[in-house]
This record gives sequence, C-alpha cells and structure tokens, in this order.
Amino acid sequence: MPTDEASRTVEIAADFDEVLAVIRDVESQVEWIPEILEAQLLEEYDDGLPASARFRAQAPVGTDEYTLDYEHSDTGMTWSLVQGKLQTGQDGTYELAALDDGATRVTYTLRISHHLPLPGFVRSRVIKGLVDNTVDGLKKHLEQPS
Repeated sequence: MPTDEASRTVEIAADFDEVLAVIRDVESQVEWIPEILEAQLLEEYDDGLPASARFRAQAPVGTDEYTLDYEHSDTGMTWSLVQGKLQTGQDGTYELAALDDGATRVTYTLRISHHLPLPGFVRSRVIKGLVDNTVDGLKKHLEQPS
C-alpha cells in the first residue's frame, strides 16, 4: 500500500489566534481549500472544538469521501483517517508559531496511504499539489482584505 507525505511551512500575516480559529473551523475549508467540495462537522468535544468531520474532496486521482478524527493542542491540531473510499490512511498536522511581528508561522504536514496503482512521480506530484493548495489557500484566505 503506497504512502506519500509532504510538508510545507509558510508565514501568514495574521494573528496566531485568528489562524488557529480558521484551521479549527473544518466546515470553512470548502472556502479556502480548492479540493474540498463538502465538509460536515460530525462531532465536537465538550469545549466546542471539532472531534470528527466528513469530507468529499476532488483530487487528480478521483473524488474521495472520508471521515477524520481530530486532536487539538495549544499550537495546532492533528487528525487521522477513520474511513475513506480511495484512502486507506491519512494523518495530518497543522503546527503554528506566533512571530514577533504579529504574523504566524504555519507548518502543514500531510501523509496519505491508498491502494491506487500510480507511479511514484505521480503520487509525489499529487500530494505536493494538495499541500501547496491547502497552504496557499489558507494564506490567501487570511491575508485578503476584509
């Protein structure tokens, strides 16, 4: 079963708390991640943070439907796949750091396992594209004038 991973770090001209709130609002991902077609919050923790969500997403290899479980920390969140159609595993992390100038450093890491018989160079291009689109979408969403 192939597994692919990519990571990217970017600085966003937005306050740490604002960035953290946006990444935790999983239903808003349809607004800033081009591949996410639908996002539905399924369950919340007692403090209101997302515990699980269902997604429908389009990637160059096809449309997938999957469910993720979330864990939260003071500096970000992690998730793992509960169930998917194309994916057999997904682990991801947003790790945030407040910068002195009021900006926020965001590191996004995504690891996906699947059963698709694709060449390595195609898989690498796909996961790198997913990570780039997510980080670029987050940055554009947060830095656009209100």
